[in-house]
Amino acid sequence: MNYLKEILTFENWLDYNSNVNKSDIRLWYTLMYTANRFNWKEFSISISSLIFKSKLSKSDIYRSRNKLKQFGLIDFKEKKGNQCTVYKINSCVSLFGTHFGTQFETESGTTFDTPFNTVSETPIDTNVGNINKTKNINKNINKNKKEIIKEKFGEFENVLLSVDELQKLKSKLGAETESYIERLSSYIASSGKRYKSHYATILSWTQKDAKNSGGVSYGINPKKLCTEYPE
Repeated sequence: MNYLKEILTFENWLDYNSNVNKSDIRLWYTLMYTANRFNWKEFSISISSLIFKSKLSKSDIYRSRNKLKQFGLIDFKEKKGNQCTVYKINSCVSLFGTHFGTQFETESGTTFDTPFNTVSETPIDTNVGNINKTKNINKNINKNKKEIIKEKFGEFENVLLSVDELQKLKSKLGAETESYIERLSSYIASSGKRYKSHYATILSWTQKDAKNSGGVSYGINPKKLCTEYPE
């Protein structure tokens, strides 16, 4: 793995994941730094060392490492007794590079010797969706690719769009993307209406705006926009 590419891809991924807090980020950087020292192989590190290096509390480390594992960013296997937990860093470039339009190519040949099949005994944050344990890293990567995570946008945080949907809107609407998102956010908040797909709703509105103004579907002057299009 390339240290700089992993960090840049991780930072791009953070822009679309509001569920990640500063403790999660700090722990990821600590584990990433340690993994680099061990040449990206599995490594053991004690909780006391993680507390010292990350400046996090023990409870914060337990919560954050479970969240990072659920996102597919790391794997870890707890040992019995006083033995240190074994950690493994998963490549952000391999997991998320293509989803965030980075210029990096997935590094081939990145393999791991031993899959992690042991279920963690530490508490899991129920606010984050669980990712089923897999028998090998390839299955874990495939599941992360299939999982569609939608983020909240708009002033009232009620417009749900996936990363791919947001990128498509930006490519089609350009600077008008934000206007349509805020317009939909305000309308949902004031009317209480629900839509199966906010992405499809925005596209439908752009087509209706174009028809009403006699223009093209995208890049319309916002002064010509209608105020609402209820289903």
